[in-house]
Amino acid sequence: MGFFDDLVLPEEPAAERTVLVRLGPPEEDAGRYAPPVDWFAPAHLPQLEVLGAGPDTKVLLTGWSVWPQAATLHLAVFRRTRRHSAAAGRQSGLRVGLLFSDGRRVTSLDGTTDRRVEFTDSQGQVTVASTPQAVGLIPLDPGLHHSRRSLFKTDVDLYLAELPTAGEAQLVVEWPDEGIAETRTSVDVAALHATSAQALEIWPALGPPDPSEQPDAFGYVEVSGPPAFLAPPLARHQREMLRRQEEARRRSVPRADWQQLGYQDWGDAALIRARLDAGAPPDARVGWRGTTPLHLTAEQGASEVVAALLSHQAEVDARDDDGHTPLWYAACCVDKGSVKALIDAGADAWTPQSGPWSPGRLLLTTSLAPLVADLPGAVELPAEEAAAFTAADALIAAFGEQELWTEGLGICFVPGLSEDEVIRRLGADPAQCPKTDAEHAPFDPMDYDESLRYVGVTSVPGAPGGCAITQDGYMPSDDAVLRAISAGTAAYGIYFNPKGGTFGTLARDGAVVEHEEIGLHPHRPDPATHWHFRFWQRRSTFPHDADTLAYACAAAGLRIHDGQEVMDRRAPRRWVPLPSQLQR
Repeated sequence: MGFFDDLVLPEEPAAERTVLVRLGPPEEDAGRYAPPVDWFAPAHLPQLEVLGAGPDTKVLLTGWSVWPQAATLHLAVFRRTRRHSAAAGRQSGLRVGLLFSDGRRVTSLDGTTDRRVEFTDSQGQVTVASTPQAVGLIPLDPGLHHSRRSLFKTDVDLYLAELPTAGEAQLVVEWPDEGIAETRTSVDVAALHATSAQALEIWPALGPPDPSEQPDAFGYVEVSGPPAFLAPPLARHQREMLRRQEEARRRSVPRADWQQLGYQDWGDAALIRARLDAGAPPDARVGWRGTTPLHLTAEQGASEVVAALLSHQAEVDARDDDGHTPLWYAACCVDKGSVKALIDAGADAWTPQSGPWSPGRLLLTTSLAPLVADLPGAVELPAEEAAAFTAADALIAAFGEQELWTEGLGICFVPGLSEDEVIRRLGADPAQCPKTDAEHAPFDPMDYDESLRYVGVTSVPGAPGGCAITQDGYMPSDDAVLRAISAGTAAYGIYFNPKGGTFGTLARDGAVVEHEEIGLHPHRPDPATHWHFRFWQRRSTFPHDADTLAYACAAAGLRIHDGQEVMDRRAPRRWVPLPSQLQR
């Protein structure tokens, strides 16, 4: 009689057992994110130690389950008090980490990575999905019915996908909420590696399953999770915040060099003083264009930092690779404190540094002119030059004092033409182009391709009067459009490219005569008008891009009185469909 014969019915028929799914050989990433439990039985390495203790809580290491190349460490958390209001998911929860002998660190707070997972849908199509996957010391799910759970003891299993490198390793725990300070425990790495050789492979030489016995789609889910008292990883924005804070802390540590400073840091007086006091050389070449700290602080318009560098005998007239001195950059910033400090330190204001332009000559065109007008060697601004700056400033002022929205804008100025005439030159019937706001335009502004087929036309008051052609797109600066409207006059179109750069095109008498990138800091060969319209000025009292718009008006020969309505994208205008020959 068999052992179980008196406990079973002998008449039970043989079971019909349809294959649900067959196990195949381990895939390449088997064991990367979870123990390879389907193919191996782990060897066990006991290690019973208290890792950390608080007033009411102790964290114990009870041992290791060791796989061929990985390990699961088993913790037991004992508490003699369970608090009803304990909040889950706190950063001050239980923290566990391993420090390898080579300095690497893996922890239970290492966050997640994007894991690509392939699966076959019900139509047999292979689909790739991305899912967040924990890394580091990976908390394992004990399942829904964990027999070792109790009110006062909780088991925690953490998976380490890579055995520690040979040498000394330390297991580190900390639990601020339970009063457990950072505690370190040595790990016998040699014993872990020796134990890994004892793991048992369950199905040696397992071959791939017969595809005919595999289901088209198969899924299995058990919902649970690791204990909530484990400290969660930081979110991505939190990690970035900590990284920035650490970078800021490192920059503030006194050191005798200028390393690890960002562009904005040159305006930080406390930071620069700390470096100077630690012995950082005030005349070191620190910028990519051969600049010194004094160049970079003057460029920031940071008068307090300029004074600090001068007090450490920084060379006041050092020249960078472009031939500019710190006073040049202070003048471009129109920063009174920096300009005055440099002049008081003996800076040369009048030697030209770009064509005829010296720092003093630039300053003569600004409100800081009194600081240089009476210096030895002072020159006067030629009357024609002064008049050109006055005219340019008047055109800039015509665009008002409010910030302008120019990103992605295309705009063209054409003098001496009425709205009706511009519309006719664009190939449309003025009677079919009434004035409406953007909300009632004859196209969908959300459809970019369709919106490129229309431009807005509105008159601009000036001497002489004229019109502006606008669009949320590049067509007002297109060669074909400019040729069509410039017969007998001139037209200048700009496109404020949102991907970078502002580009202008000039047409006269139906022919395009110039393409240029505008708004950049001018250099010696650039036209004088680039200087007159203050492309060199880094700080200004006018709205950003007002000088570029004013330059375009002047290039077209239009002296406008008020350009604010033109720049109001909500203001009504006459919407003109472009004929096919003017479309792209």
